[in-house]
Amino acid sequence: MLARLATFNSVPADVDDPNVKLLRETISGTPGFVAGFHLLDPQTGKAFSLSVYEDAEAAKAAGERMQARPADKRVGVEPDTVEWLEAHPF
Repeated sequence: MLARLATFNSVPADVDDPNVKLLRETISGTPGFVAGFHLLDPQTGKAFSLSVYEDAEAAKAAGERMQARPADKRVGVEPDTVEWLEAHPF
């Protein structure tokens, strides 16, 4: 499995915004999607987005689906860093 860990030094004011909901639905609706979490450190405001996929093909498809969203339906916050990691369930 493959995990994408994105780091955000700032997050949208409204994490329940319809565009955030669309983002989550777009990613989780990708065949090969395993799990996803939005994580927040309330003390620093730093946020993380962790998504796990069955394989690189599924991760690539999720990226393509994200890019296909209409510009006016995007959240407007880009990650400061993105790491790709091998994921091993336990």
